[in-house]
Amino acid sequence: MEKEQGWIFFDIDGTLLYARGAGRKAFRQAFEEALGWDQGVEHINFYGATDLDVFRRICAERGESSTPEMEKTFFERLGVRLDEHLAQTPPELFPNIARIVPELCRHWKLGVVTGNIEATAKAKLKYAGLLDYFEPDGFGCGCDHPDRVEIARLALERAGNPANAVLVGDTPRDVEAATANGMISIAVATGIFDVQTLEKAGADYVFEDLTDAERLMSILTDLG
Repeated sequence: MEKEQGWIFFDIDGTLLYARGAGRKAFRQAFEEALGWDQGVEHINFYGATDLDVFRRICAERGESSTPEMEKTFFERLGVRLDEHLAQTPPELFPNIARIVPELCRHWKLGVVTGNIEATAKAKLKYAGLLDYFEPDGFGCGCDHPDRVEIARLALERAGNPANAVLVGDTPRDVEAATANGMISIAVATGIFDVQTLEKAGADYVFEDLTDAERLMSILTDLG
């Protein structure tokens, strides 16, 4: 009997790439165009957060109640504006990502667990030259749910609940999402959290970055 192919789910920002501030610019523009709000997000910590949670928190700060219609309108504008920014200034890939992702794709199915809404997640991957390596049915995004644990659960469900699943991320929230869903967690210190913090969060494996391809492939081979 042929062995089931495993899945590796990646966070995007801080793990695969740096979007050069495009997300924050797009958020401000989307608030203005969708809702008529002069609203910045400089005070928001996006690391490990989800776009839906950020939107609802800002609504609460303003004394507004978020509605599905508001969210739909806002996220449509967010997707348009982010795409425009990335078309002009593509994301910067972290070291070795351009080489390791195609290699992993040969042995594993690749999915996404991200706080980005689906449109912005795919735009970042597209302009970084990575989108074609990811399975269309393997996305869990920040428009699905405000909580990253639930986003990871949805990604697994869409992927057919694979028995062998790994989540790669750069924050303690990524580690939490993996652990809560029975996934192996690989943490990379390419965001704002250092190795010690990620180890303390309970990651199964921690890397400074993904330049040590030999170690990564050895771990994944052992996992099956």
